[in-house]
Amino acid sequence: MVERDIKKVFLNDLARLQFDVFLIDLIDERFNLYLEPEGKICTLSSELLSVGFPKDSNRGSKICSGSEEFWHLWEAGWSTLLSQLRHFGVLDRLRVNQVFWSSRTENGGNFEPDYSDRQVDLANQSLERMYRHISADIPSRQFLRFNYGLMTGSITHKWGISPFHYIDAYYHAAIQQLCGWPLLRNRTAISEKAMTSRTNYPVDRVILRHEGDQLVATAVFEASQIGQISFYVFRNGKQIHTQGYSQGSIVRVGIKPEPGVYRALVFFLTQDGRRVTVYSNPVFLYPVISTLAG
Repeated sequence: MVERDIKKVFLNDLARLQFDVFLIDLIDERFNLYLEPEGKICTLSSELLSVGFPKDSNRGSKICSGSEEFWHLWEAGWSTLLSQLRHFGVLDRLRVNQVFWSSRTENGGNFEPDYSDRQVDLANQSLERMYRHISADIPSRQFLRFNYGLMTGSITHKWGISPFHYIDAYYHAAIQQLCGWPLLRNRTAISEKAMTSRTNYPVDRVILRHEGDQLVATAVFEASQIGQISFYVFRNGKQIHTQGYSQGSIVRVGIKPEPGVYRALVFFLTQDGRRVTVYSNPVFLYPVISTLAG
């Protein structure tokens, strides 16, 4: 990755690449740039710094992410990429992953001391500016957009706690959106048909029911299974409860009398590393009833 960034060979490769989806994620625009006296630029990524790159060298200068100088360079880069995608007739295959930094983790904590609330706000302002710029060239249907509740920081992410390392439900939603695109939907259907012919999914269904002031979600298995289960509960698409991986197949969630459609999402992690996701039945609670005076 570092070598490709320094050599700037991607646009040359684009002519011979074959792909169904060209997915752009702007989260890494958080990194500063390094400008050499000769005018060459590279990204001061974690990978580059990990190999001993002298980021504080007096020989070159740093261009800070979020600065106007950074913006003008990004704008020029986007224009170049846009032109190339149009030239090769693949602009319609572009998808933009419209995500933002989270301000809180799934247990309500912040990201200090690594990231302050001010840093989160500034990063999101820069991202919003980029998305607005791209939307002038790309139709809305080519954006992946998410409920803000899904963009919550995970406390168990394999790469650590960070404003852009989200809970599992976000990644599931992203895959659903990508697979919903017509070209991928057809290919996925063929793949799933082949897979289900030789694989029985361990989770038969997830049952969600209302008991007093609680919601009870139960994962029902076709047979005895060994693995880990996590639960996510949503109201009107917004996450209201998370239970991390455990061996328990039932979760009880205390709820307030708020009207809405409630649903549970289960992730089952098998012994061989497969992750199965299953949604529960929807439950509609506390409807608002209006009456007209006679």
